[in-house]
Amino acid sequence: MAGLGTKPIAMHPRGEGKRVLFEIVDSGHHVVRTISTMALEDLRHRRCCYKPADQLNSSALARRQIETIALGKIGRQVQDASGLLSIRSNDVDDLLSTSQRSIAGRRAKGCG
Repeated sequence: MAGLGTKPIAMHPRGEGKRVLFEIVDSGHHVVRTISTMALEDLRHRRCCYKPADQLNSSALARRQIETIALGKIGRQVQDASGLLSIRSNDVDDLLSTSQRSIAGRRAKGCG
């Protein structure tokens, strides 16, 4: 699997109503994943994701965060009943709270 510093991991996004489908390369296979519009809106900190063009723009702008969440869920083998790995609003909350703890830890050590 490609690392975050190399080529994009979340590829070929396409809007599908209340979610955006995208592909991730996992062990050499292209696997379809999803992110809900609520999760996209949480990542972008604004309500904007009702039109397909807005969904795709938001997913492009939040690609690195989406990849971080997706890779974490792949590592934990988290899937929904359909077999899809879905990124939901609570996953964004988890990412943001982890980021805040990391920043606070660096500040406490005098690193930021």
